[in-house]
Amino acid sequence: MMVGDRQTRPEVQATLTEFELTRAAEPETVTVFRHRAAAFAAEQGADPDLTADIALAVTEATTNAVKYAYGADGEGEVALSASAQDGRLTLLVIDRGEGFEQGPSDGLGLGLTIIARLCHELKIVQEGSGTQVLMRFFLPPRE
Repeated sequence: MMVGDRQTRPEVQATLTEFELTRAAEPETVTVFRHRAAAFAAEQGADPDLTADIALAVTEATTNAVKYAYGADGEGEVALSASAQDGRLTLLVIDRGEGFEQGPSDGLGLGLTIIARLCHELKIVQEGSGTQVLMRFFLPPRE
């Protein structure tokens, strides 16, 4: 969805673009979310390096949700939303699963470390059931 009119005043860049997807918590969802996030980033002006970083960060966040959120039965959904506004691209991966377990895990920490190194801002929220992973990236200025 596009809000605003880029044609009226080129010096004003206050357009807002966004999307949201929800899929079953299964391995194929990782691929769908990665491709959609990368395409969205490129549409918003991200260069190839930034697009690759965004794709990897979304892959790690979605993989964590698919592997860990719903336990052994794996029944549940994962959502990806993205928005671009004022030179920032914000992506949010949400599950309604069990959240992070207390104690050691087999890789969850590594994925979050990768995400933290790729994005400009990372915020993880666990309230009630589920986890939200918010990732923010700075886009290059539009010409």
